[in-house]
Amino acid sequence: MRILWLPRRHARGNRQPPAEPVIRRVVLSLLVLVLLWLAYTAWLVWRVERDLTTARASAESLSSAVRAEDGSGAERALAQLQLSSATADGHTRGTGWSVLTRLPVVGDDADGVRATSSSLVSLAGGVEPLVRQVSELGPLSHSGRIDLDQVIELQQPVATASAAVGQARGQVRGLDTSSYAGPLRTAVESYVDDLDTLDGLLSGAATATRALPALLGADGHRTYLLVVQNNAEIRATGGLPGAWAELSVDDGAVRVRGQGTASDFPVRPTSAAALADGEQAVYSDLYGRYFQDATFTPDFTRAAALMRAHWEGDQHDKLDGVVSIDPVALSYVLAAIGPVGVEGTTLTSDNAVPQLLQRPYLDRDPASQDAFFAAATRAVVGALTGDQASPTELVRALARAVDEHRLYVAPFADELATELQDSAVLGAVDGDDGDHPNVLVALNDATGSKMSYYLRHRVSVHAEGCAEDRQDLRGTLTLSQTLTAEEASKLPVSVTGSGDHGVPLGSQLVAVRLYGPTGGSLSDVTVAGAAVPAQIQQLAGRPVATVAALVTGPDEVQVTWSMTGAPGARGAGAVRVTPGIEAGSLDSTFASGSTSPPTRPPTRAACSATPSGSPKDSPPRRPGR
Repeated sequence: MRILWLPRRHARGNRQPPAEPVIRRVVLSLLVLVLLWLAYTAWLVWRVERDLTTARASAESLSSAVRAEDGSGAERALAQLQLSSATADGHTRGTGWSVLTRLPVVGDDADGVRATSSSLVSLAGGVEPLVRQVSELGPLSHSGRIDLDQVIELQQPVATASAAVGQARGQVRGLDTSSYAGPLRTAVESYVDDLDTLDGLLSGAATATRALPALLGADGHRTYLLVVQNNAEIRATGGLPGAWAELSVDDGAVRVRGQGTASDFPVRPTSAAALADGEQAVYSDLYGRYFQDATFTPDFTRAAALMRAHWEGDQHDKLDGVVSIDPVALSYVLAAIGPVGVEGTTLTSDNAVPQLLQRPYLDRDPASQDAFFAAATRAVVGALTGDQASPTELVRALARAVDEHRLYVAPFADELATELQDSAVLGAVDGDDGDHPNVLVALNDATGSKMSYYLRHRVSVHAEGCAEDRQDLRGTLTLSQTLTAEEASKLPVSVTGSGDHGVPLGSQLVAVRLYGPTGGSLSDVTVAGAAVPAQIQQLAGRPVATVAALVTGPDEVQVTWSMTGAPGARGAGAVRVTPGIEAGSLDSTFASGSTSPPTRPPTRAACSATPSGSPKDSPPRRPGR
């Protein structure tokens, strides 16, 4: 028998190596790759975080430099913002970051960081022309004239910046931040809120730079009626239109041609102008017959039309528009332009409100009050058109006044009215709410006094659910005054009123008008906890109820009511409120199907998602833009 001996190496070659070492090597290799990827990702996240932190600091430096009118500082901050935002955007566009966006837990966060980085690039690039233009900006007014050439030069940079902010806002507006890590959620939501604010400011600035040349007489002479609303006697648009001045405007030059008070206009037997359907039923015949009652309506365009009819019907020159401002807005202006002297009194941003709304009624007789108001108006107009220490701060002050419904401009030329139709400065009340229900709460003094100086009020509205495709809404107005009735009764009659209207001295009766959403309903009105039989009127498609609330001191009086929105209007809503004598806006917004604590147990299911998206996707537009 022959035995075949195979070489030893051949015999061994038929044996399979153990699997464990191979698997170990593969696992170790994969582990090394994972560790390398994690290290790279950590480095990438660190770089992006550093870049975005730098971008945020640069944006804050840019804002501070613009405020301080530091041109070189603004340009340096802008350059750093552009560099850091572009670097962060570049890092988040790579494969490594794309993998992060697909991972569980952190994927949404990574996607949010990428969107924010891209948004910052849009913002930084779009505002560059405006920053450079503002850096070279000289005084906007001097020697009684507003420099219209500079206003015109600002038109294109402002429009470019406004479009860029709109684009940047769109890149982050739809982000769902609910699953983000806490610090990232806070940062992104803060950034979105800042963009919302900036978008509103630049949108208004774009409208202003387009409209101002024509408004200020670039095309020829204009005549305006300037009305100072007196918040000490509250009206729906802010206050009684007490003092007035006729302004002559030509190529930016502004001159006060005449002055007076509301009492100069005779009481008419019938309305000075034709009233719209429902206006007399809501506001009574006083609305059209008395010049000072034109501001019963929260729609300033309607008030301006009535004041124009009184003016031109009294043999005055034809008006090109009506401008209105209140003393709180004047305090903002004085913060920008500095103090002005008025009959031995120095008006400052700190004392303008009490000096114009309180002290005259304590220290002066009616004739002296009128003279003081007239002198104050001349002084402020002169300062506005004089040499400006800070045009940037003045623009900011005026923008704030517009946002708080304290500064209105209602031109009568159709093309100018069209230009301003989407601006809050016009003071119009929207005729159709669309998907977002709007609520208005307007206050009017019914005491015949100046007690509104001591009035305080606030409003809240929330959604309680939906029924038959309509939102159920609940509103609460809270009223009080800073003095007890006993303390207030010791004030002069010029403040408390004479009591002729049946209101006890030291108290005040407030006529409250509640305007529901267009196409909606209004019901279940209570005052101080008691149901009141409020008659519901219809005005321009809105349900309106008028009730009276007696305010006797610091104890709060509440007015509550229920509303429904129009069918299908399931989006977030907005509330517009008559401004008072305290700085700031009383306006607010409310979410669809709000989780705010209701004043009664909810009886409806929560609203389904609005076709326009969540409140973050499409914010409500405030009534009366």
